[in-house]
Amino acid sequence: MLSFALTGTLNCVLTTAPDELTLVISSDLTLPDKRPRSAWVLCVARDAALRANILERLTEGDLVRIEGEIEQRRRQLGELAFHSVGFVITSIEGLASTSEEAVP
Repeated sequence: MLSFALTGTLNCVLTTAPDELTLVISSDLTLPDKRPRSAWVLCVARDAALRANILERLTEGDLVRIEGEIEQRRRQLGELAFHSVGFVITSIEGLASTSEEAVP
């Protein structure tokens, strides 16, 4: 599997299934000669201990660093096959703002 790491703001926590927790992470992008914009990534936490840690320690608006694996998905609807990628979280760390200490 391919790995990923990202740093961004925790915008929303969604409970999508009994064994999954979906996080919406955003980061502001500033490219030369372009207007600033936000990038959004949906990440899924499947590990029970990781989900509990997220729900207990993190809140919307927190700056976080996430590491995980990119999962290729294939869904079949009749004769049509849909391919996409998913981001599965293996670890998450709350990061300190300029005036706070990091959340373990």
